[in-house]
Amino acid sequence: MAAWLKLKPGSAAWLLVHECRLAFYDMGESKPGRAAARGMSVFGMWLIGLMYVSAHVGVWLLMRKMPPLQEAVPAPLLMGAGIAMLAVFSFMLSLGLTRSVRALFERGDLDLLLSSPLSSKTIFQVRLTGIIFSVGIWFFALLTPVANIGLILGQWRWLGIYPALLAMTVLAAALAMLLTLALVKSLGVRKTKTVAQILGALTGAGMFIISQLFGNLGKEMRDGVLQHIMPWFQPGGALDAESLAWIPAKALFGSPAAITGFLLFSGLVYWLTAQSTHRFFVTGVQQAVGQQRKAIPAGGQNAAQHATHFGRSLRATIIVKEWRLIARDPNLISQVLLQLLYIAPLFFLIFKSKALLPGVASGLVFLAASLAGSLIWIIIAAEDAPDLLQAAPVKANLILTSKLLAAVLPILMLILPALLWLLIQQFLLGLAVIACTLAAMLSSAVIHLWQSRPANRAQFNKRGQTQLMAGLLEAATSFSWAACIVVGMLYGVWLAVPLSTAALALGIAWFSRIERNL
Repeated sequence: MAAWLKLKPGSAAWLLVHECRLAFYDMGESKPGRAAARGMSVFGMWLIGLMYVSAHVGVWLLMRKMPPLQEAVPAPLLMGAGIAMLAVFSFMLSLGLTRSVRALFERGDLDLLLSSPLSSKTIFQVRLTGIIFSVGIWFFALLTPVANIGLILGQWRWLGIYPALLAMTVLAAALAMLLTLALVKSLGVRKTKTVAQILGALTGAGMFIISQLFGNLGKEMRDGVLQHIMPWFQPGGALDAESLAWIPAKALFGSPAAITGFLLFSGLVYWLTAQSTHRFFVTGVQQAVGQQRKAIPAGGQNAAQHATHFGRSLRATIIVKEWRLIARDPNLISQVLLQLLYIAPLFFLIFKSKALLPGVASGLVFLAASLAGSLIWIIIAAEDAPDLLQAAPVKANLILTSKLLAAVLPILMLILPALLWLLIQQFLLGLAVIACTLAAMLSSAVIHLWQSRPANRAQFNKRGQTQLMAGLLEAATSFSWAACIVVGMLYGVWLAVPLSTAALALGIAWFSRIERNL
């Protein structure tokens, strides 16, 4: 314990401060052609500070008109808060999985730390605590204005938000680390990186997908599900107001007993995670380091075993190469998968209601264009070897068209069932959706081809900040082609407006295009 309380070099507290500093550095913006920023910019910090103060003002205007929180919280409010906390916990777990993969396999500093005089248990505890900090900081910034304003208004029970969020963050980080290490044990390091990133994406979007699926079940099926589960929440049911499942919600509303129990439970999970898995944590790190060394191909017989047989055409080889590069990057898979998950509810709406077809079809066009823009950015702007392609004895047009096909073909295969269904239900609408979808995807592709500057794949989530013009033009064409469906069906004479907007955006992109070495 004494080592945790001293900030001398080599102590646990000193190492934890370093972990928090690295979490701050991760917030920095990296732009093409510039050195990576260490931490958030001054403007970004001022902006977040202003938003935090504004949140306090908004919460104060709302809470001063609300009745004070009583000791006996109404059951509907308690259960609603518990369900909301479950949704927040799913996002925490998603972030925890991402941070665990990064902490174990991507930072590349654990082999150095494990060779230091610090014990492996201390290193693991510090790394796990750093994950707790990096996961919880944003949720504290989002929800603590309610607790602070509650204290100002004399409603001290709202201070339960602080310990409730802390306990949730500790639980999420510990469970994420346990799941990551379990995946390492069962799948190995390489597969774990991919599976954990995909699980993180699924966990974060899980509540949204479940809510959308439930809303699209149909009235009779929804009534049947509600009739089956509502007795669970009635007095005497498994999930009534006295159930242990609502202890986190009771802690949120300031119950001292619930706060104590929730903190003790999360602390116990943290302690058990740190005590029982730190040895396997060391083994996982050694596996990761060993795999990186084995990844370097050796000469002789191993080189012959890794020889590639080109049995495809050149175009097919380029397309498969692009798909392989994406498949090998777990971060990209998880980020693109999120967009795929948000497309899923549209399929249920298309197959369910003919009355909603025009609006839903427009959404399908927009999302297909957005996904095409993401893939073409990865394939064109984040190309790792543009100089090598430029020097290849192949026509540039062949390379570019192959890359465009590599971005468009997966999306067409994904939405093909919905397009066929539309053709069967409403032939003209189906043709219009196919035409607008192809036009929207092609527009997004050529805009990024003309506008996106060379970047690396780590900038995928920040591409809108670093390449603002391409993002704005892509959004303009995507909205325009999506609007063509609704405007064409409801206000036929105005169809020229979205068509003109799309053409104008493409014209701006072409006239301001950049030179690309492909």
